[in-house]
Formats: sequence, structure tokens, C-alpha cells
Amino acid sequence: MQRFYDLQIFYELLLLLDDKLGKHFLIECNQRMDWPRHGISFFFEQGELRDNGIELRVVRIGVSNPSKDKKSGLWDRLCQKRGSIKGQNAGGGNHRISDFRAHIGSALLHRDNIDCDTWDASFSNAIVRRQEYPLEIEVSDVIAAMPFLWLSTDYARNPLVTSQMIRNNCIALLSNYDRKPHDKASANWLGNYCGNRMVRQSGLWHSEHVSDRYDPLFLNTMSKLVKKM
Repeated sequence: MQRFYDLQIFYELLLLLDDKLGKHFLIECNQRMDWPRHGISFFFEQGELRDNGIELRVVRIGVSNPSKDKKSGLWDRLCQKRGSIKGQNAGGGNHRISDFRAHIGSALLHRDNIDCDTWDASFSNAIVRRQEYPLEIEVSDVIAAMPFLWLSTDYARNPLVTSQMIRNNCIALLSNYDRKPHDKASANWLGNYCGNRMVRQSGLWHSEHVSDRYDPLFLNTMSKLVKKM
């Protein structure tokens, strides 16, 4: 029952965050927005509802890259998820630097029987990237349809460590891997087709920390940061 109540607290905090910021879509965002240097992103997915049948459930939690100078580490990481907007590979992206993109691509491959045998390869070159480009576009389209919230950790004593701590505990709290399911994935969830069983069984676009135990005290830290937004 503890996990059930902690999930309620978690989503209540996100409702407060939503009231303050509102959900956004990456396709609408740009670097001129007031991004924090350090922070966490919470992605939702259309059609993926909590057990109450009303609220969207979180399917992915991201964390900022270590920021360089005054550049936003959170926006930098979100750009890697979003993919390219301009240039030769506009609309595509690089799934080799984003496991979020890699998992979604894997699910599309299996669901739609797409022929792309290089997707799981660690190497790439111009020819490989050209072959993967159509699938990268599809991945970008899937992510573009996901609303998200973000939480700044710039006010924390150690922003980078705090971001990672909250991200890891959120994944462990939300994951249904090898435990009684709460807010489980729908039968139509794209992630059900992912080649990674951790994704399929957790109900999240994650393969790490899904079997971890969470520390409920992280919610206190998260609450303090939400109030400062």
C-alpha cells in the first residue's frame, strides 16, 4: 500500500507543477525559453492513463546533461530527444545518444515489421544514418506528440546529484517491473512492442532502475523544489 500512496503524492506534485508551468510539447519549444541549467523532465503519452482513467501517466523521466558555462543542460538533453529541426537530417535524430529514441525505434520496428537491422548496432556511418533516417523521423513524430513537464533543481545544494536522485527514484516508484502493477500500460501502448523486456514489463520507456527500490524521502525533496518553481 505504501507505493500506492506514494504514487498519489507524486502525481499531486505534478499537478502543482502543471498549474505553475503547463504541459509543453517539444515541437513548440526553443532555446530562448527560460530553461533551468539543471532539471528533470516528465513525459506523458496520449492514451496512456492512470488507473483512475482520467490522468495521463508518466512514461519517461529525463535528466539534464551537465551544463557547460551558461548553457542549459536540460534544454541540451531535450534537444537530443527531440531530434533535428533543420539541416540535412531535419526531422530525424540520433538514437545512439538517446536511449529514449532507441527504445521507441525498437518498438516501431517490431510493431510495423520495419527492415532496419542496424538499429541496435553501436557503430554508424553516412550510409547507415541514411538508411535509418525514415525510422528516426517516425521516432521524432512519436516524441513530438508527448506532452511533458519539467522541474528545475537549480535551487538544490548539489543540482546535478539531486536531479539524478529524483530521476532514479521516480523510475523505481513508477515501474511495474516484477511487482504488483499500479497505473499499468494499456494494451495498445507502443512500448509493448519494444525489444527490451524491461521496457515492456515496467510500462516505462526505461531499462535502467526499473527493478530498484525507491526511497520515499525523495518526494520531500521533490516537493520543496516544486514549491520554488
